[in-house]
Amino acid sequence: MTPDEVRMLDNKYALLFIRGERPIIDLKYNTFAHPNIKLTEDGGYKPYIHGNTKNAIATISIDTNASDIKCKEYKDIRNYEILIDEEIDEYFMKESKKDN
Repeated sequence: MTPDEVRMLDNKYALLFIRGERPIIDLKYNTFAHPNIKLTEDGGYKPYIHGNTKNAIATISIDTNASDIKCKEYKDIRNYEILIDEEIDEYFMKESKKDN
């Protein structure tokens, strides 16, 4: 479509762009006709309050002194080796043969 054709497109249509796919022209969906609209603020439900923790089942705490912690398995965390895909595949093939 040319820019002029896009501008003249009827307002009931939407252009949908998905990476790696051709653009799609489709009818717009009326969200106010959805059965769960009543669960949103637009449908009259109370607004969602971010950070409300009354239903939290877990917490995360961050230790600001974590830079002093060493990895138990390695004495120096900077001791690592970069593998290419073929080496990783070879490693897992050996491991799967050991399991069988």
